[in-house]
Amino acid sequence: MAGLGGIGEEILHLLFSTFNSHQGDGFSKSEISRMWSLEMQWFAPESSPILVDTLHSRGWLVGSTDSLRPAPGLDLEPPPLGWQPLLVRTGDVPAAPVSDVQQGRPTEPAKAASETTPLSSTPAEGGADRAQTLISLVSRKSGLERREVVRRAQRKRRALGPITLDFAVALLAREQSLDMHEVLEIIGN
Repeated sequence: MAGLGGIGEEILHLLFSTFNSHQGDGFSKSEISRMWSLEMQWFAPESSPILVDTLHSRGWLVGSTDSLRPAPGLDLEPPPLGWQPLLVRTGDVPAAPVSDVQQGRPTEPAKAASETTPLSSTPAEGGADRAQTLISLVSRKSGLERREVVRRAQRKRRALGPITLDFAVALLAREQSLDMHEVLEIIGN
């Protein structure tokens, strides 16, 4: 599984972070959704169950919706320090690269659904879309990697208390001396 790269690597980090301290234990769909949205604040509450269903249908998670766990054979990778998941669209999630134990060869990847539903497509969570747009803008204009922008914004959120991710990214943009007109235009939409 080494060298999977991109979204596959993000998923391995996400599953490691979710299940590492509970090896062998399964979680229900609602427990995973709650963990990702409320405890870790990685995804919107409306988005987490969609992502859990997608990971389950594409083979990353196995079991019933009452007891899900990572698919056997996945080499879960610990994320780097300051990591945040950057999954944006459920349609981007590939089939899990798990070997077919009975036949001894890799399974054929399932055809990806042409889903392009953002994980935060509800009007109440428009801030998550804004945050992703701001993260891209700040990354491009400042020369920082997206992960570094997210890490610094999350550090601001922890220091300042209950502020939104898009506001924390806007503060980072100001700190980086970026032109705030474009930032404010994105926030205003």
